[in-house]
Amino acid sequence: MTHPTTVSVSGRDRLLGAAIAALIRELLPGAYVEAAHVPEADDGAVVTIDGAGRWLYVAPSAGPGTAAISALSRGASAVTTLDTPLTEFEFALRQLLSGGPGHVPLDVVRWMAGEALERTSSGQGRPALTSREREILQLVARGHTNAEIGLALRISTNTVRTHLHALSVKFDASSRTRMLANARALAVPEAFDAGMDEGHGHRFQVPA
Repeated sequence: MTHPTTVSVSGRDRLLGAAIAALIRELLPGAYVEAAHVPEADDGAVVTIDGAGRWLYVAPSAGPGTAAISALSRGASAVTTLDTPLTEFEFALRQLLSGGPGHVPLDVVRWMAGEALERTSSGQGRPALTSREREILQLVARGHTNAEIGLALRISTNTVRTHLHALSVKFDASSRTRMLANARALAVPEAFDAGMDEGHGHRFQVPA
């Protein structure tokens, strides 16, 4: 017997949690959706599926704010806001469900790009990346394994690991997930390229 997908929505704001839970019930009619009140959480909402460890963060206001950056740095697979179009929220949710690459909607990308420009002007810009590191970061964002990256770039897996180590140092990360999250938090364009097909729309690039 197949058990229904269990989706948990947790956070401090009961109203926000209930609204998100109701929306998910519409988008995933066969799922069991539960809302949990977590008094010590921030004002946003965390969506997890079947306790798999991957999670989506819904920012508590129309703009992402620093909470979105914090969520990405902690390893969120996706970050949305109250302004995120329904189609993009649904896509992020289904990516979470399928285990596919994470998704950051365009409204969040634009906000993060502005934050990155502010950090750059204050001397806290992005780390310098080589062209090879950018290629590898892009493939990591698309969900490729080390072996797949090696095949795509015609380099050995040992060389891939060497470049990943360099990227981890530059982004102050101890895992691929954290590295990608930190790169997104700094609005590095390659970190947002999930390789989406034309049926869904464009690949996200940081706006100029």
